[in-house]
Amino acid sequence: MNFKILILITLLKLGFSTELIAQNQIDYDDNLNQASELYVTDKKIPESILLKLVPENYDEFDKYYRTTSPDHKLGNTDFFYETTQMIFNEVISKNNSDFYLSSLKLASFADGEYAENFIHNLELIIEMDEQKFCKSINGKEYSNQNPIKYYSELKNCE
Repeated sequence: MNFKILILITLLKLGFSTELIAQNQIDYDDNLNQASELYVTDKKIPESILLKLVPENYDEFDKYYRTTSPDHKLGNTDFFYETTQMIFNEVISKNNSDFYLSSLKLASFADGEYAENFIHNLELIIEMDEQKFCKSINGKEYSNQNPIKYYSELKNCE
């Protein structure tokens, strides 16, 4: 293949990837805004929106967690804490398998003041079915992040 064509294809792919990343960020922002509007009006947040609240990366998690900041419109609410608990409860209380991987991904962001709650929920999920936990994290990018990594090693997941 001609070197110039190879460079052109690579640049086109990079541009497309950048576009996709930007679109995903917009989608996350829109979903976060939609969830927060439902929350402040005391309306039920549909499962589809709740699932999309689970961040894909640290940038999205930062946006989600920033809702606890005093200068954020949700800063005087428990939006972050209540919606994360809703996500975990879909697995723990309702045994909703649609939320299983999302709950593990959410738990992988455990840090700071909310870490204890995230880890507690993770432990409950693991206790429900250790084998499912081990199978589910196999090959996932967040399996190398604590606390997932810690529990993976503790439970001798392969």
